[in-house]
Amino acid sequence: MDPKKSTKTGPQEDDFQILDSCEDTMVPNSPVLAATKSTGTSPVDESPEQTVNMDALEKGQAASISPLTSISRVRRHFRDDIRTEWTDMLLILCWFTTGFLDSTIFNAYGTFVSMQTGNTVLIGLGASNSHSSKHPYRWAKSLTSLVFYLTGCLFFSKCSRVLGPQRRSTLAISFLFQAVIIVVSAAVVQDGVVEGRLDYITNDINWLQEIPIALLSFQAPGQVCGSRQLGFFETPTVVVTTMIYDFASDPDLFVGLRKNPVRNRRFMGFIAMLLGAVAGGWVTVSMGQIHVTLWVAAAIKLSIALAWVVWPRKEQTGEWGS
Repeated sequence: MDPKKSTKTGPQEDDFQILDSCEDTMVPNSPVLAATKSTGTSPVDESPEQTVNMDALEKGQAASISPLTSISRVRRHFRDDIRTEWTDMLLILCWFTTGFLDSTIFNAYGTFVSMQTGNTVLIGLGASNSHSSKHPYRWAKSLTSLVFYLTGCLFFSKCSRVLGPQRRSTLAISFLFQAVIIVVSAAVVQDGVVEGRLDYITNDINWLQEIPIALLSFQAPGQVCGSRQLGFFETPTVVVTTMIYDFASDPDLFVGLRKNPVRNRRFMGFIAMLLGAVAGGWVTVSMGQIHVTLWVAAAIKLSIALAWVVWPRKEQTGEWGS
């Protein structure tokens, strides 16, 4: 092969000599000349329009990646399991809410929405002496509460198993849903759809009263499900009968304060429920109506839902620092 006929693969010395000879004839501020001097390449290799297009493309890609990255972080945040340490403090608020709501509803409508042991007794009393009772249909309220409580148990337990019991989104949505249900109950009472003034509530049953009873009973198992999800089986948040026995029969009942956290949770749960019952009864009687206590209970459930959103996540095995 003749060496004089070798193929050129890039800009050669002759090309730049030609460019130098043409500088006087080109416009001084020509973008072609500026690109040639700055990059040392031939104007045939890359045009300024291509450079501008590449810059715009890179900026567009950066702008499109940033929102996607933020969305993925939010999704990952809500998919994380939460750290269960100190979550029992939120369950203490649930104990308070139980006493707060049950004392309010019993004062107004003569039934419970959380403690189904009492409702079972009221149903039995209605079946045994309904003809001699001054309130022959009060048992129907308790039956409504029991049925909707059972329905809520099925609903919340199924959802927690499907969505992930300790997942942040599961707990946040569950308590947000409970708060929304209480808000609806408070709204129908405050707007007068259901009578909520103690002096105007009839002794016997008013079938519209079934609306807040059914709604509040349906949401009550949500907090029980939450205690199960978090692994605190000793604090069911709605009933104290068996918990009192477990507290009293604990072989480590009298050990130091920091040595028996299970005993401490049972004791604080009982006190919180008692204080909630006192507060609910006092507010209801002093205000003469029940919608105020319902709004307070909704605010408590909403605050718990927001707490799950910002609660620290559970460290996974193999993570840095775990």
